[in-house]
Formats: sequence, structure tokens, C-alpha cells
Amino acid sequence: MVTVLLSGGLGNQMFQYAAAKALAKRLNTSPAIDLYPLTKKTHATIRRYELGIFNTDAPIVSTLRGRMLTKARPYVQKHRAFFRRFGLFTDTYAILYQPAFDSLKGSVTLSGYFQNEKYFKGAEADIRDAFTFRHPLEGKNKHVAGLLTATESVSIHIRRGDYVQNANVASNFITCDASYYEKAVTYLCEKVSNPSFYIFSDDFDWVKENLNFGNHPVSFVDWNRGNKSYIDMQLMSLCKHNITANSSFSWWGAWLNANPDKVVVCPDKWFREEKKNAMLKDFYPEGWKMI
Repeated sequence: MVTVLLSGGLGNQMFQYAAAKALAKRLNTSPAIDLYPLTKKTHATIRRYELGIFNTDAPIVSTLRGRMLTKARPYVQKHRAFFRRFGLFTDTYAILYQPAFDSLKGSVTLSGYFQNEKYFKGAEADIRDAFTFRHPLEGKNKHVAGLLTATESVSIHIRRGDYVQNANVASNFITCDASYYEKAVTYLCEKVSNPSFYIFSDDFDWVKENLNFGNHPVSFVDWNRGNKSYIDMQLMSLCKHNITANSSFSWWGAWLNANPDKVVVCPDKWFREEKKNAMLKDFYPEGWKMI
């Protein structure tokens, strides 16, 4: 069995599940999910289990190895090669692929973020099947979905929220500014004829005060809140093209977009630390435009 210790928000949980699903496929076994890290108090944003919106097939388990690895993670990371012999695998930087992942065998417990497509390369079809949304769209969302498929729709994700309100989060992540979105919109308009922009954000006041979309049609999708927030990702995935934030939420919205001719624009900076930003070229899927 491959057990993944789930942590973070929806986008992060998707990366973790995808890595476990792909590894389980290679090892001819099944994935399982341990929620113990979600019960731990941290300085980051409080999170809950969110994968229930999908047709995933992994059972929820509670394991002693999971508790031990969560509590001893810094020590395990320091001696990663040694603990890998016993089926305990951690990542280092979240977006940096670890080639040792390819040599894992037997019963494995994963702890980390695994935010790199290489962790599930070769299992994309399985991941897309697993990440089909369980509930059909209704009401306004169903109406918007029809518009998305009928036009050259472009999702724009603006994440601010904890990036500007939580000092611990802000010390690690930058907040994409108006300049990034203006350059992204300009690039999209050069590549796509007659685009229609659909805005997804947690701070629409900032968007309306700071961003200019010229004469192009703009719609603000501002009604999916609380436990319905995931529907924003569902709608992003139905857009023809995507402009992402430095957010795993919009990364997945763009990745799930099945348009073979999609144009995806993504920020060339996520982090305060430039050493981490230098890893982004290996983090984004082939063909995405960094700005």
C-alpha cells in the first residue's frame, strides 16, 4: 500500500494524492490517505480534508507510521536516505522533483507536497479520472459553464487572502501584482482572438480597483464561497485558456483544462526566496508561458 499524509489546501492535497496514485499504480497496489497532519496546529492557514469533491478511490486510514513520520519529519528529512529504506519518503522543496521517488518499493508512506507533474508523469489519465468532479454544476454555475464552452473564455485567478493577511504565509509567498496580470492579459490577447475574461478571486474589491481589461468582456464569478469554493476550480478547468496565480488551486484549474490548444500564463515568481523561484521552470508543465 502507498499511504500519503495529507496536508494543505485543496490544490496541495491534489498534488499529494496524484503522487500516491501514480506510485501505487507503478507498484501494482492501492493508495490510502492518512489525515493526521490536518489535525496538527500550525502557523499556516487551517485546512480540512477536501478531496471528497472528486471521484477518488483511496480509503481514509489512521496509521502509526503516519503519526511517527509527522512528528519526526524534520529528523526524517535530515536522514532521508536512511529512512527511505523503511518506506518513509519525504520531499525537500515542495516544487522540486526528487528522482529517488522512482526507486521506491514495497509499502511506502509519503510526507510532503510533491508539487511537480513529474511525480505523476505517465499516470495522467488515471489522475484525470480521479479528479472528475462528483457533483454536476447547477444554477448560475451551470449557466456560466455553458458560456465558457461557447466562447474563447480565459480564467484569471487572483489570490490574495492569506497571502496578505497571514504574516507567516506572506513571509514565504509573494502576492502577484497588477503588473503581472496586465502583462498576462496582453500576452493572451496576442494569442487568442476575442477573449472573454472570467475572474476568480478572494478579493474582488482589489481586482476592480487595480486591474484593467480594456474593452474585452469581463465576468466576475463571485458567488462560490465556503464549502462551494472548489466550484471555482471546476469552472476554471472548463475555460479555454487560463491565467494562474502563484497558487496550486489555479495550477490545477489550468492542468485539468482539457483544451488541446489552451494558452496558459503563469507567474515567474511565487516565493520571496529567489532560490525557490529558480525551480519554477521545472515545476510548470511544458508549454505554459511564464511571465
